[in-house]
Amino acid sequence: MERNMSLVLLLWSVLLNGCFLSELNALKGQGKYKLIHMHSPELRDHHPNWTLRPPINSRERISQLVHSDYVRSQTIQRRLGRKTDKRTVELPIRSAADLGAGQYFISMRIGTPPKKYLMLVDTGSVLTWIRCRNHCKNCSKEKESRDMRFYHPSESRSFRSIPCSSNYCTSNLIPCYTIKACPTPNAPCKYDYEYQDGTRVIGTLGNDTVTIRMRDNQKVTLKDMTIGCAEKIISGIDNPLDGILGLGGDGESFMAKALRQTGTTVSYCLVDHMSPSNVVSYLVFGGVEKQLPNMQETDLTIGQWPWGTHYHLNVIGFSLDGRMLDIPSEVWLYNPDGQYGGVILDTGSSLTALAAPAYDKLIQALLPPLSRFPKVDYGDASGIPEHCFNSSGYNETLIPKLAIHFSNGAKFEPPVKNYVIDAIDMKCLGFRRFEGLDTSIIGNILQQNYLWEFDFLNEKVKFAPSTCKSD
Repeated sequence: MERNMSLVLLLWSVLLNGCFLSELNALKGQGKYKLIHMHSPELRDHHPNWTLRPPINSRERISQLVHSDYVRSQTIQRRLGRKTDKRTVELPIRSAADLGAGQYFISMRIGTPPKKYLMLVDTGSVLTWIRCRNHCKNCSKEKESRDMRFYHPSESRSFRSIPCSSNYCTSNLIPCYTIKACPTPNAPCKYDYEYQDGTRVIGTLGNDTVTIRMRDNQKVTLKDMTIGCAEKIISGIDNPLDGILGLGGDGESFMAKALRQTGTTVSYCLVDHMSPSNVVSYLVFGGVEKQLPNMQETDLTIGQWPWGTHYHLNVIGFSLDGRMLDIPSEVWLYNPDGQYGGVILDTGSSLTALAAPAYDKLIQALLPPLSRFPKVDYGDASGIPEHCFNSSGYNETLIPKLAIHFSNGAKFEPPVKNYVIDAIDMKCLGFRRFEGLDTSIIGNILQQNYLWEFDFLNEKVKFAPSTCKSD
């Protein structure tokens, strides 16, 4: 024990990297030690008063990773006499209405030399992937249209394949649904990822450099970002974008890796979903884009790994014109064991989807003032909201004001246009129905014209109304 105590300084020097040192024995006058991970039961057996333990869920895991990396970098920079200001990285974010899609996208460059791709912004998934053609001959000579670019890992000098035998593939990347099959140790790590709408993406994983051009034309590089080479996409929807930027809350997602290089917060502000693509806002890592008055905050919970990595909010109810709707409280309770219930924010979904009890009560209260307008019936047409009407003579003042209430007293009060939405020559209620107590989803249209700031270290989400216009 005395010799162990003499290693205190050395022990703390490696603590922030996730491992502890303990003495094993001494041979031929040399100290020989084994490395024990900071979450090892062996450590707790020898030091029962220490409170370190494995993270209980994905939220705690990402918080530990970001916090330890950030503290360590600050310590190193102080020792080197360098400034330790947080690094801010901004990605221009635009509506995809011009491309015929109901989502938002960013433009980013991947690989060396860098090549431009348009990526759908999705806080509801952890995998970042691009349409890909790997190990093909004369890849760069193939004709690629504006809406069908391909990522060619073999042509990028900074690409590094992830071996299927590596711990990174078999453990760290489990939320990306990696495939266990590993024909040879150096074969690429494979994934098979399925989305709620039935879209399925199959391919291989690797690390590459991402280059971002910010609003002041400065370039920022993020190294060793995990990218999925999507070799097979099974979907009934023809998406015009090149891939998906997964911003879900897992320790190896693009979100987590970017935060390790920038700070502990990320923010975005979604412009009106009907805006042309030249209207720009920003997805900002490492600090809010603007300090806004009247910012509210509520608790943020990330679903438990490996089943859920979504951003859950502590909703307690909906109101219309200040009157609370009679919605059973169990609708808002998130059940981490069964992975259902509660409410999440999702930029990849356009409409807001509500569990049946909440949907039924809300629609029942919204329909009476719309009864004077002829209903537009599309039958069972896929993707069309259930309640659409002829908007001739429509005025927003007819619609009750919606508010979403959180347990700490905060309220999200979206403008009427966010839930009675434009659909060419008609209006629609921007909600769809989930059966039973499925998890409710606040889609991107309801979120628009608000600044959303996620503070992962303090497990909070802040929000405030905003035009989302960038200076």
